[in-house]
Amino acid sequence: MSESPEIGSEALCEALGLPEGEQLDLLQVAPTTVTLVRRRPEEEGLPVAPPALHAEVETFPLAFVLRAIHGSGQSGLLRFRYRDHRKSVWIRRGEVVFATSNQRVDRLGECLLRAGVIQLGMLREAERSFQVVGPGDRFGKVLVERGFLTPRELWNGVKYQVEEVVRSLFAYGSGTVSFWEGDIEPDNVVRLSLPTARLVEEGLQRSAELAKFLAVLRDPRVSLARVEGCSAELAGNERALADAIGAGRDFEDVCRVLDFDFASAARSIQLLRLVGAVKLMRLPEAGGLTEDESFALVDRDSLQERVSGLTKWINELASLVAQADGGWAGVLERLGRVLDDTTGRFPALLTGVELRPGASLDVDVLVSRGLKLPGQREDQLASALGELIAYLEFEVKDHPAIAAPDELLTRLRGSLPTP
Repeated sequence: MSESPEIGSEALCEALGLPEGEQLDLLQVAPTTVTLVRRRPEEEGLPVAPPALHAEVETFPLAFVLRAIHGSGQSGLLRFRYRDHRKSVWIRRGEVVFATSNQRVDRLGECLLRAGVIQLGMLREAERSFQVVGPGDRFGKVLVERGFLTPRELWNGVKYQVEEVVRSLFAYGSGTVSFWEGDIEPDNVVRLSLPTARLVEEGLQRSAELAKFLAVLRDPRVSLARVEGCSAELAGNERALADAIGAGRDFEDVCRVLDFDFASAARSIQLLRLVGAVKLMRLPEAGGLTEDESFALVDRDSLQERVSGLTKWINELASLVAQADGGWAGVLERLGRVLDDTTGRFPALLTGVELRPGASLDVDVLVSRGLKLPGQREDQLASALGELIAYLEFEVKDHPAIAAPDELLTRLRGSLPTP
């Protein structure tokens, strides 16, 4: 009797028809089954030991897994796989410290483009420079050297990218997730500290918004149209999508031709719409295609009223603190730091926004940016500006020179719109 090839041996990999360079790891041994996992060359660096958890996302949703890790305060590496998608999340004592993805739509430049921090021309120019300096350098450094970002904006951009990778996980209904427990550090990166619970809630909300957008894309009355002259600066999946759309295919046909899953294709189409390369067209009952403004616009007057009310709250609260301080310098400096930190979470709204004298903000800029946001625009604006309001209310309540702060805030709430 011939001996059976060992697990992980070249003979077994060849017998199973694995491509050159792929290996097999022993994942789990049970009384009636042995589970093996394929390891591709690009997955080098994963822990060799079997993971503490390995599950199908259909059975154990990622929200359940991350909440369990967060609740128990565990440290380790979470790895998600779906088709050719690979996403990794490093966790320290229950909180996210870093995340990576092999998907182009999750790269730093694309995330900054989606957030409105840089323009498409800037991204392509930085990519050309990056190809010249070589892979040993970092793409973010090129963005700073070209003058497209300040170092602080880059820091906020990296935080936003990590959050985007985590939030994107919840759009997947299939795939596998593995978790290796232990003090596993990401290689050669600055470790962040991001609240896992918030990212889970935001990810679930983002997934629901993507599901609504997918329903629109799959509506037989909706057609995709490429904008001529806007494809020259596109690359990768976005270029392939634009070309397929230009050939007159509907959304599902585009996905079949390119072998894209629906959720990933929808995220890329959102990016294409942002840069003006693709439009959504609705077929009215009377016949003929017309652009449906409901895809791109909300009630500007409603958004203007909401932003005006929020900025007035910020101004009134800052005025109370400035009066108690005996001047504006201190409160503007402290509030500026809060604004800078908040920009990391809401770069599409707040990048480049500065406090004016009297702690006022440019309402027109905020409204204009808010109109371009996907999903619940007013909620996102309220969350962003609400962080400034929450900080100022804290200062009012704790300021030694402000008497009866609760009564003062109650009177203020009676004279201003609810923030």
